[in-house]
Amino acid sequence: MSTLISWAHETMNFWMGCRKCAPECVHCYIPYGNGFGRRDPWDENGPHLTKDWRGPCSWQTRLGESDECARVFTCSLGDFFDQRVDARGWRDDAWTWIRNTPNLIWLILTKRPELIADRLPKDWPYQNVWLGVSTGCKSTLKKVDILRQIPMHERAVRFISAEPLLEDIADDLDLEGIGWLITGGESGHGDEYLYNPATWSQRVKRGDDSGRRTMRLEWAKNVMELARFHGVSFWFKQVTAPNAGVQPDALGQYYYEVPPPPFGTWATKSTRVTKETI
Repeated sequence: MSTLISWAHETMNFWMGCRKCAPECVHCYIPYGNGFGRRDPWDENGPHLTKDWRGPCSWQTRLGESDECARVFTCSLGDFFDQRVDARGWRDDAWTWIRNTPNLIWLILTKRPELIADRLPKDWPYQNVWLGVSTGCKSTLKKVDILRQIPMHERAVRFISAEPLLEDIADDLDLEGIGWLITGGESGHGDEYLYNPATWSQRVKRGDDSGRRTMRLEWAKNVMELARFHGVSFWFKQVTAPNAGVQPDALGQYYYEVPPPPFGTWATKSTRVTKETI
């Protein structure tokens, strides 16, 4: 595994940049995705194309020899269904890469599920594409209802990233049609505080990037028990902390469950030969 995102083998960003559009976005790391702690104005100027798309071809070549599959998260530094990409032709090119890499299971996570249906390729569905939505508070749970309406290949999976988990959503979360639930607390340096539904948009307008919002462990336990009840695979990533990946065993053990791939087995090691250039 060569990505810091624990539930994926690889990360591929066809483009980078996103606008904050939901409570979960307040402390998003995307504006600092350059890796040097310097803010880039991607959310103001729109996404920009990355330099190197060769990684998936080499990963596919290696995996195809073993009949293994790898989970590839895209876009970790943007949104695949961002409408600002529509006129640029990038998404069509990305769909071509996805179509031609059957051993890569593409995890496309969005906060904009209402944009998915009009941006799918003509030969949809693909068995190697899993669609997911981010929802960590009650006000965004309706995104799951929209995801449920998107037609999927019978071997593909709809998934939820309840990260950051901002409040207890278990009583209101409907897991019908969902195959995978990922959750965890928010990371980030600065003050820690409880999420307030009434003030999140004010922080976005002011550009308050620092800090993190508390996830109480019982909230994570409640969604875990909900997943158990419905037979949904469950992945717990981390507690609330300044750095990511802290205490993934905070619920008493490691919960690293993943639905089976559409064929073969999951790769146990990274598919990457050299570090991805973006």
